[in-house]
Amino acid sequence: MTNNFSKKVFDKLTQEKREQFNREVLEATYKAQKKYGFNESSTWNNKSDAFKHAYLSWYLSYYYGQNVAKWLGNMHEDETPNAPFGERNMDLWNNQIGRELTEEIREYYSTKVKKMSKEEISDFVSYLIKEKIENGELITTPSDKRRYSNMQYDRLKDSDRVFYKGELYEGMDEKERRRFSDRYFQQQNWKQMNMPSKEQLEERVSKGELIKVRNYVRGDGVSVNGYYRHRPVH
Repeated sequence: MTNNFSKKVFDKLTQEKREQFNREVLEATYKAQKKYGFNESSTWNNKSDAFKHAYLSWYLSYYYGQNVAKWLGNMHEDETPNAPFGERNMDLWNNQIGRELTEEIREYYSTKVKKMSKEEISDFVSYLIKEKIENGELITTPSDKRRYSNMQYDRLKDSDRVFYKGELYEGMDEKERRRFSDRYFQQQNWKQMNMPSKEQLEERVSKGELIKVRNYVRGDGVSVNGYYRHRPVH
């Protein structure tokens, strides 16, 4: 349904308009790359490549809609069906980050961007993408173990986790205990609140306040025990 809708929108463009459309989008992308130093001699399988995909995907979704952006992004990948898995995975992941930026801007920066010119919005988005690259949110090499198909799990943060009484020592190995001990005791002592029970967390899940993550396997092959977490901000 989504693909058919996007294709119909794109097919309405004449050949001349398509070429103009392509020039508009690519010129904006290359300009942003150059301004923020992501125009290395090679823009393939590196930070410049990641920036390009995120920015291009944002531009399409912001000005033409999420459906069109996703359809065109997938179509581009489908045009090279024999591309190595890691490269395709990297591009799809970064395209998704770009599309999410549209929602992030509209939800958190709508008042700010209303006062901006198109050029200023481009600069602002470029800065946000640059920050996301520096924070490791984008994939900048095909060897990255994170998987687009597993994206919702591979992006979870330790700080999103909510513990219940006794959980720290139930089903966790020594490495996990060391990793989560600070978060566990921070939650336990925050405002001197008592650690909730598992039943209380289940009740909050039923009300939609929390999410229960079931056992899953991360992109790098590591098995993760199920747990409770706050809902994502975006």
